[in-house]
Amino acid sequence: MSQRKRTDAGLRKDPGEQLGFAANAARMALSGGIVLLATLGFFFAMRASGQSSPAQQSKASGAFIIRNARIFDGTRMISRGDVWVEDGKIKAVGADLKAPEGIPAVDGSGDTLLPGLVDSHTHTFTRDHLQAALVFGVTTELDMFTSHQFAQLIKKEQADGKDLGLADLRSAGTLVTAPHGHGTEYGMNIPTITSPEEAQAFVDARIAEGSDYIKIIYDNGSAYGSKMPTISKETMAAVVVAAHNRGKMAVAHIGSLAGARDAIDAGVDGLMHLFVDAPPDPQFGAFVAAHHAFVVPTLSVNESVTGKPSGASLATDPRLEPYLMPDDVAHLKGSFPPLPTKLDLAYAQQAVQQLKAAHVPLLAGTDAPNPGTAHGASIHRELELLVQAGLTPIEALTAATATPLPSCSAAWR
Repeated sequence: MSQRKRTDAGLRKDPGEQLGFAANAARMALSGGIVLLATLGFFFAMRASGQSSPAQQSKASGAFIIRNARIFDGTRMISRGDVWVEDGKIKAVGADLKAPEGIPAVDGSGDTLLPGLVDSHTHTFTRDHLQAALVFGVTTELDMFTSHQFAQLIKKEQADGKDLGLADLRSAGTLVTAPHGHGTEYGMNIPTITSPEEAQAFVDARIAEGSDYIKIIYDNGSAYGSKMPTISKETMAAVVVAAHNRGKMAVAHIGSLAGARDAIDAGVDGLMHLFVDAPPDPQFGAFVAAHHAFVVPTLSVNESVTGKPSGASLATDPRLEPYLMPDDVAHLKGSFPPLPTKLDLAYAQQAVQQLKAAHVPLLAGTDAPNPGTAHGASIHRELELLVQAGLTPIEALTAATATPLPSCSAAWR
């Protein structure tokens, strides 16, 4: 792995120290509030006081306790409480915990403790992507298309207890797309599908490669003023059935309101984008809810699709800048080229409002490293955009912590 600016900025070689220190730079502005992140199972912000990290203390004692912290547990905020860690796992959370004498204690007064964040839509091609994710508080990336060989290697190493300095990875591996369809333009030689009759064999081949879930491309490019081949709705439905036959979830990339409705009607378990080509019809949220699907809005990449660099504010944030690599900054300041169609982020925001009202599970995902995004850093812009779309700060944090677990446990366990 190449020498990174983050290391030069002060990250320690020990993973526990590295993560605690890095979190001092990762701050999330949600509706005016600042949440300071750090990590050790729960993320914990170590103060710049010179005290040893929980990772160092736990090596010696096997346990430690963090006291007097503000705690977000994935669904609610606890104004003051303790977290007791033993054997690398959280043993108890509560106020004034009675832990055995001699357990090292860390004073969390003034700091906020919360679970590691989950980015529910990335494209993870390198170890650097996973390192960058962890630096900015993302402990798990749900990849939606990468080399299946790379995904298998990382997952095996992590199952063997290696790669502690990287975010955990779950992956779709090779996506499901038509010949010359979206996903074939990146120089990777991937198989394609043309008919419903091929669905079961195609899905079985992906599972044999190690796919944790099945990612379907259903997008003809019309929302962006282009034309590209895509699979039929019938083929998409057959792929969903084939995935379910093997106990796997099937999720869909869509580019339009019409595509989103088709995908939900075909039985997909989740939409991996919302749309910016048209306002949602009044029944869209109820329609998704009736089909028991979840949605990853990816507002960050949708903002960039409309021509606005979604990550520009992150790239110039002095709290984040020391931990951004030059290529991260370039990505964050980028956007998609001008498109001939009228696209408006407000349409996706309106859809979020409907989905929230219909109690559809919403998961935070960025689609990094597309233009305007970067691994790790962009989850903070995504949370900000979710709040702007109508979620409370607590709901936005839940979308990046607790919601991915029950919504998708069959896929990413």
